[in-house]
Amino acid sequence: MRKRLNKKKVAGLLSVFACLWASQCGARDIMSDPWQITADKISRYRKPDNIVAEGNVVLRRVEDDRPDALTIKADWIRYNLEEGLVHARGNLSMRNTNEDVDAGEALIDLNNETATLSDTTLFVPENNLHFSGKKVEKNDAVTYRFEDGDFTTCKVEEGKKLPWQFHSAETIVKLEKTVVLKHTVLRVKGVPVFYMPYIVLPGNTKRKTGFLLPEFSQSSRSGSGLITPFFVDLSPSSDITFYPGYLAKRGVFAGAEFRYVADYNSRATIAATYIRDKTEDTGDDDYKSDDYLRTEKNRYWLRGKVDHDFGRNLLLKADVDLASDRDYLQEFGDYANGFEDSDEDFLEQFHRGLDEETLPYRTSQVQLGKSWASSYFGGQFVAIDDLVDDSSKQGQVNTLPRLLYNSIFELDSMPLTFSWNSEYVNYYRDEGVGEHRLNMHPRLTAPLPLGSFFEGTLSGGLQETFYSIDAEGGGDNDWDYDDSQIRTAFDFNANIATTVARDFDLNVGSVSWLNHFIRPEIDYTYVSVDHQDRLPGIDDVDQLELKNLLTYSVNNYFRVGGNDNGSYFNRYIGYLKLEQSYDIHEARSGSSGVDGDKEPFSDILLTLNVYPLPGWETRYETSYNVYGEGVRMYNLYSRYASERGDSLSLDYRYTKGSEVNQFNAEALTRLTDTLFLEGDIQQSLHTDETVSASVGLIYHPGCWAVKVQAEKNSDDERIVLMFSLVGFGETLGFGLSGDFEKGFDFDSGSDVLEFD
Repeated sequence: MRKRLNKKKVAGLLSVFACLWASQCGARDIMSDPWQITADKISRYRKPDNIVAEGNVVLRRVEDDRPDALTIKADWIRYNLEEGLVHARGNLSMRNTNEDVDAGEALIDLNNETATLSDTTLFVPENNLHFSGKKVEKNDAVTYRFEDGDFTTCKVEEGKKLPWQFHSAETIVKLEKTVVLKHTVLRVKGVPVFYMPYIVLPGNTKRKTGFLLPEFSQSSRSGSGLITPFFVDLSPSSDITFYPGYLAKRGVFAGAEFRYVADYNSRATIAATYIRDKTEDTGDDDYKSDDYLRTEKNRYWLRGKVDHDFGRNLLLKADVDLASDRDYLQEFGDYANGFEDSDEDFLEQFHRGLDEETLPYRTSQVQLGKSWASSYFGGQFVAIDDLVDDSSKQGQVNTLPRLLYNSIFELDSMPLTFSWNSEYVNYYRDEGVGEHRLNMHPRLTAPLPLGSFFEGTLSGGLQETFYSIDAEGGGDNDWDYDDSQIRTAFDFNANIATTVARDFDLNVGSVSWLNHFIRPEIDYTYVSVDHQDRLPGIDDVDQLELKNLLTYSVNNYFRVGGNDNGSYFNRYIGYLKLEQSYDIHEARSGSSGVDGDKEPFSDILLTLNVYPLPGWETRYETSYNVYGEGVRMYNLYSRYASERGDSLSLDYRYTKGSEVNQFNAEALTRLTDTLFLEGDIQQSLHTDETVSASVGLIYHPGCWAVKVQAEKNSDDERIVLMFSLVGFGETLGFGLSGDFEKGFDFDSGSDVLEFD
């Protein structure tokens, strides 16, 4: 017995107590949630109890305004009320805000929230994830299993080959968690590129964290290499990336990086890399040819930075930098999560970088400081990882600890400012001379009444320093003076300056005026010191110098303004500074020059910083000796970055009488809309040797990128191949993202962790 309702275009409203496909429903909800079915034809069968809908079938929950509400469309649907099974076929689609599913046919078990589908595609809109497969199993509310399936983050266009896709024998998708690919081939424009037996990717639709694809390399020193990073999303505020790998000539490579962000001022990054090195340095194979023959097999590098804000102006900063040997950072610095990656990340996140990779010692330190309106108190511990280990020389100085208290306030009864700087420090060496030092430096500052055209200040202070000397070891490390020392130093400073500014009319392009701001300044400094030759001379406080110095300087600042196509602008374009000192103490003393003549005048120092165009910066420093030696120092840095993505960076450094004579250059240019060329070179003009050079070609069509880079230095030649699937975010591959279009950021310096 059956009843049939058959009309040309019939809409039937039927309350069916079922929970279909929604993750929050269970078997108990089957008799409580009404659904609305509209179709061209709806039929009800009694034995077994089935409902059949045919033609333009739409199944939706009645009066459900939730953003993740599900709508199912198909040509034909049969629902078995007794077994809780739904069979649907023909142009089948299932839609909500988190996922879109299209299939040819599906059998859905409402009781267990499982399903079997054929010819299926799954689209996750938030991350633009596309999955497809001939046979698909839905194992629970958020888990899909694809057999012989494809996966991509590129836009799928009918009739066109995908720029890239993963083809896997098995794909397991856990929404909001991970994507697991087994026996996977990466295809570029349909062409197989490489095979991976097992890949785990983040499938989180709420955090676009991305993933790192394998890094392939070929090196004359390390052989063939493969590093396969693995990203783990621990929580909304923390993650960790593992870097397992293997270098054919060196051995097993491993690394990990943990990152944590609590708020704007509280974050941490800790990274470590390790290799069980199968090689060691020999006389015939001495890395860097520096007579340092490494024999260490277990090689590692641990680094990290921590910032934490406890509130109420109580701040903690910590740096960790430990290495197994002096060559590690240079040998493995260009690999995934190496020195360059870590240094750039620390500069960006903490505004302070690492010690240069060539330094044979690494600095670790902890600083805790508390500030008030007019005072500051802080403590610091500094430990040096000495990689030289030369018993014939004094060891590196460790600060255990430093305590600092500074304050400044104005005296109410007179126009004076009183400042107090005090410091206790314990400098410790395993071998050599250390010290306990207490330094107190009160100071008074007063303005000079010079009228409305000039300004000036007078200041004077007394510095009293108490020492307790520790000398460890014998021979050259012996201390020849009393262990207890006291030093007194007086200082005086006077400064007079004025400021003159003028606007000049211009008619150069869109520039209509130029502002010149000039500030000439004269400064006098006097420092008197006793017993200076009986101190260890560890830092600048120990190494105070007698001064009777008169210094002049001229500072010039420039701004331009005008109208550019109806848009008014006013921008800073640079400054020029000239400075020279006259040493009165030397002029009154005996001769000390090269030819026995007095040389009281210092070099003339010129500093120029220019921003001629938006995106173009040039810095130049030089010093000129007025006693016939000529130019003794050049420092030139220039960088230009265009809006279309081109950039060029030039850096030249020269110091007369030293080995510093080096030229560095970095460039990135857009050859086409999708093809980029980059390169860098470090050339020592002192030795006429190329320290390092690299050239890379980047193909970046939109949702993916590939980079081929060749590198060379004095000890190694290396080729690296890296893929980047940009749809997953900035941590993917070699970090191409939307910012890539604007050009790379070549940072020229770093901040140093120190007390304010």
